Amino acid sequence: MSDVLAKPTRVSREGVLLIKSFEGFRPRAVRRSDGRWVIGYGHTRSARDGATVSEAEAELLMQYDLLPVVKAVSDHVTAPLNQHQFDALASFAFSIGAERFATSDVLAQLNAGASRQAAAAMSAWADDAAAEKPTRRRSAEHALFNAAPGAA
Repeated sequence: MSDVLAKPTRVSREGVLLIKSFEGFRPRAVRRSDGRWVIGYGHTRSARDGATVSEAEAELLMQYDLLPVVKAVSDHVTAPLNQHQFDALASFAFSIGAERFATSDVLAQLNAGASRQAAAAMSAWADDAAAEKPTRRRSAEHALFNAAPGAA
């Protein structure tokens, strides 16, 4: 039996709960300070003035929004990852955007084999909604990224 685990290919339920906890549920679309509309759990693509969603619909929208995030993490990360690391990177990429993740110093450090530096670089990224660094979200992502693979 091999000690090498298959690379995760999806965000675990725990990863989804982490993202949801930081995105928060918005049943009605609200306008962000940057002018974009957001609804549900951070959904912006179809959010517009007057739009409403149920929590179940918001969950489906989030699953849809996770597709490019999972693709970005799967396609761009060449280093081996455990499920915690995959979930932490997915939360990070969901927050900053898949395109920014693909060109981030976090990805560059990770693929260079410097996972500790990648985790530190992740912590240094500001969250659009926060005024200071590191944010609670970045701290949680950092902790999850460094958690032992079998830990809860």
